[in-house]
Amino acid sequence: MAIGDLKGDECVVIEGTAGTTITKGQTVHLESDGFWDPVVDTDTGKFGVAIEDAASAAAVRVCIWGRVETTAWGAAVKKGAVCMAATTGYVITTDNGATGENVGTAMTAFDSSGVGTLWVGLVG
Repeated sequence: MAIGDLKGDECVVIEGTAGTTITKGQTVHLESDGFWDPVVDTDTGKFGVAIEDAASAAAVRVCIWGRVETTAWGAAVKKGAVCMAATTGYVITTDNGATGENVGTAMTAFDSSGVGTLWVGLVG
């Protein structure tokens, strides 16, 4: 597995603009200013996973629907678990208290701080 790799033909990818430096495979959030930034645990709304690196203010391609590799924050994630925004571009299964923070569903198990397949946009 390689972080940021698409895992299926069903993936929907859009081009946006990075609000800060983004690393391939980071879970990102569409901010109110129209820029994509790495997620933090209080983000709600539109999420995706960056499928390429991007500098601040540069174009970035983001998977907003489909299976893509990303990284868990701190704890293991069970296959089938709903993943939420964590910090600095990661996902987690612990509820951080924000409504609408669900990013997607784990299609594979993630080891603690490990890489796994997330279906972005598929939430319970």
